[in-house]
Amino acid sequence: MGQLWQWLEFANLLTFTLFIIPRRQPTAASPLITPLATHLLRAMYLLPILAFGYSLFITQQVSGFDWLCLGIALIGTLLVIKGKRDLGPWHTWAGTWLPGAPTIRTGIYRWLPHPMYTGIILTIVSCSLVYITRLPVLLSALALLCCLYIVTFLLVVAARERRHLSPV
Repeated sequence: MGQLWQWLEFANLLTFTLFIIPRRQPTAASPLITPLATHLLRAMYLLPILAFGYSLFITQQVSGFDWLCLGIALIGTLLVIKGKRDLGPWHTWAGTWLPGAPTIRTGIYRWLPHPMYTGIILTIVSCSLVYITRLPVLLSALALLCCLYIVTFLLVVAARERRHLSPV
């Protein structure tokens, strides 16, 4: 059962990572936050992913709590995927927006204003709860500091996005 958990977590981690990797931005994209803050985010987001991936290969008993964290991570990844698809051509990487972009109120955005940010936060928090019990304290602390920056960045950017987007 532990090996099934390990493979499901690893598959979810790969899927999540593929969907959050920065891609080419639309040329009209404008920053919502200083470019330095966005560059710092791009530098930091890989450490928690790598720390979690590494923690999956440390032999340890898999608990019910680990399965709960997997469920939360799966929900987070699904929110990221659905949010990205529902945004369609208006999608930009975190920290930027497209001037003139409407506020999307269809699909998942009908119920949740920032499903991608919510999904990222759910996934990194649930993964953090797993690796802090498996990794050395220093590595866990570094990854958690990165997660704290990521969550703070996303909350700030979400608030700024709401002010910039025009109603549909």
